[in-house]
Amino acid sequence: MTGGEQRTSDLIRTKIVATMGPAVTQTRDLRALLAAGVDVCRLNFSHGELDGHGTMLAAIRKEADKLDKRVAILGDLGGPKIRVGDVDEDNPAGGMAIDVGDELVIQRDDILGKHGTISVTYKGLVDDVEVGDRLYIEDGLLRFVCIRKEADRIALRCTAGGVIKTRKGVNLPSTKLKLPSITQRDWACVDWAIENDLDYLALSFVRRAGDIHQLRERLQSKQSHIGIIAKIEKAEAIEQIDAIIAAADGLMVARGDLGVEMDLARVPLMQKDLIERCRRAGKPAIVATQMLQSMVDAASPTRAEVSDVANAIFDGTDATMLSGETSVGKFPVGAVHVMQHVASATEDFLVGRGGGPEGASDAPGMVVSQATAKAVRRLLETMPCKLVVVYSHTGDTARIFAKQRFDVPVVALSADDRRLRQMALHYGVVPLHLESPGNLQELARDVDSLVQDRELADPGDRIVLVAGRSMGAPGTMNGIVIHTIGHDPIDPLAND
Repeated sequence: MTGGEQRTSDLIRTKIVATMGPAVTQTRDLRALLAAGVDVCRLNFSHGELDGHGTMLAAIRKEADKLDKRVAILGDLGGPKIRVGDVDEDNPAGGMAIDVGDELVIQRDDILGKHGTISVTYKGLVDDVEVGDRLYIEDGLLRFVCIRKEADRIALRCTAGGVIKTRKGVNLPSTKLKLPSITQRDWACVDWAIENDLDYLALSFVRRAGDIHQLRERLQSKQSHIGIIAKIEKAEAIEQIDAIIAAADGLMVARGDLGVEMDLARVPLMQKDLIERCRRAGKPAIVATQMLQSMVDAASPTRAEVSDVANAIFDGTDATMLSGETSVGKFPVGAVHVMQHVASATEDFLVGRGGGPEGASDAPGMVVSQATAKAVRRLLETMPCKLVVVYSHTGDTARIFAKQRFDVPVVALSADDRRLRQMALHYGVVPLHLESPGNLQELARDVDSLVQDRELADPGDRIVLVAGRSMGAPGTMNGIVIHTIGHDPIDPLAND
């Protein structure tokens, strides 16, 4: 058995996204992280320089090659995050203390914040904010309402006090901001991602489908096939969510900013709704933010965190994401092990009760794949098989099959390593390299050797082969064959 692979009885179907950072700069920690079950490595462009991300990228790819494991690289664009400017912190409070009822002034020009007046990194804020709009600082720990507006400043009344500190984030849940969704810094990161052949880019603070189209045009102009993950963290995005899902290659439910932008009680409801919409559209969903937050400092999670991870899997997410837990936490590998264990227990329960709902029902251009996937699901309900194997040249068929939530893994084969890495994000999919076979008999023989070598199946095990006359050609995989490992296949799809 090769280093990075597991038997089907040990495989978890939920994919794990881990954020890279100082906690995993040592080679042994990175290797342990990947071996523990990480499928997607996130490079957070909001922190660090591109040279540092390049060093981390090279290390990830080197260790993934050693483990013979397909690992997707997700670059997370910072987006137009508004932050508090410099604040005088040379005082006992460590910043600017402000109480409920106090007035705070935000002015356009850069200043050192003190005596109830600050500046922010977005100069147009004083133009966009209207009287009555809400403004939150530090994820809503400090809250304000605009009470007065002038040409170059606004005045706000504090409704939840605290200490304002330099560079803390600013949210405006009731304001239509004129900020571009992609900043100049983001464009530099996009070009770097293209040069370094990343697999996905996460677009922050998406507000409309046009934001996705703008990024897609840049990628296409440079012949890049990087997938786009839309981060849903603005209330505005919910108003156009179906168009956003149609334009993107997947969603990230970014619950941190989303919980500040809207009523906190609605966040778990939005999580369920967004995952369900992704299921119907045949697109992957990632649930992010504070999934095992206590493990930044503690060796064990809270019971509430374990329930949070399990419930995301019940909702039907493709992947769960770790942020500070793996980037700066004290127990990065431990956090992955916990997530892997919770996923395994939850999936076993789901399999025991018959799995989840049927998959994609509204995936344009994938009618044949949807029908074939549903047929395979019916077959598995009456005939136990060890694996479903599909040759998915572009990864689209594997994406649709992932949404069926089969009780067994989907081995997705392709000769395109980039597509294989992208398939690592899809629930239940085991991406493996195989050159395009000439016919079904050749495919069956190659699969026999491959799955036995990986200890995914043994002689005598039945598997489902999804095949067609033109192996590897998109849209032609429309035949379902039951094959027994170790037996010579007869090609029922061959020409007379």
